[in-house]
Amino acid sequence: MDIRTLAAADLPACSDLAESRSWPREPPKWTLLHEVGRVFGVDAPDGDGLAASAVLVSFGPVASISMVLVAPRFERRGLGRAITAHAVAAAGARVVWLHASKFGRPLYESMGFVADGGCQGHVGTFADDGGPGASPGSLSDVYPVDRVAQGADRRPLLERLGTPFVVDGGFAFGTDIGHVTVIGPVVAETEEQAKALIRGVARSVRGEVRVDPDFRFPGLTSWVRERGLVPGAPAPRLVLGGRTLPGDASLRFAPFTRAVG
Repeated sequence: MDIRTLAAADLPACSDLAESRSWPREPPKWTLLHEVGRVFGVDAPDGDGLAASAVLVSFGPVASISMVLVAPRFERRGLGRAITAHAVAAAGARVVWLHASKFGRPLYESMGFVADGGCQGHVGTFADDGGPGASPGSLSDVYPVDRVAQGADRRPLLERLGTPFVVDGGFAFGTDIGHVTVIGPVVAETEEQAKALIRGVARSVRGEVRVDPDFRFPGLTSWVRERGLVPGAPAPRLVLGGRTLPGDASLRFAPFTRAVG
């Protein structure tokens, strides 16, 4: 099995693969992940696109694995395990984490990943409650706060997310990933700050938004549902070997996406 690092020219095939699994195409998301990480792929033996994919994004001591996809016609051939193992090997000594679906979780647990919380996506048109909203700020204010929250320097990612909305000690971005605007990461010292950040971003965009509140903040989860966002399937977070993720988890109210915290 030949697992290769994909180039920008391969990204349309990644969207095709995602679509074959009933995932959104999300070309901007694939482009972003390619720019800040490494996209791995297995070419389909029949010559039609990709048989499998995975993405590894590394920042300092931590790395995430995401977009582990296998074309339906190539299921049950060990491709998911092989490409995940390839990404793990490429991560080296870093703390490796991922978000799992209920279908993928048994595979990851068999590879030594251990449950460590998670998040749940919520999508819809934000029904404004009129509360205080954060205002646009400077990226220079975001870097040190994100480093404390994540335990790593993530400037290559943050620089690509646009203009941040900020509060004292917190921030959030609104990023169009192709079919919805993702509000995240949401980093804050309090739940009220997190709500102000979400309001600020939601008021600045058109169409549907998505927020993935961390399981540790049920109050925020209830609030986004009250604001009209509809929950999807929970996404447990698993960490290889049960290691401790760096950074201050109390500040991490929602990730940017399940692919990158």
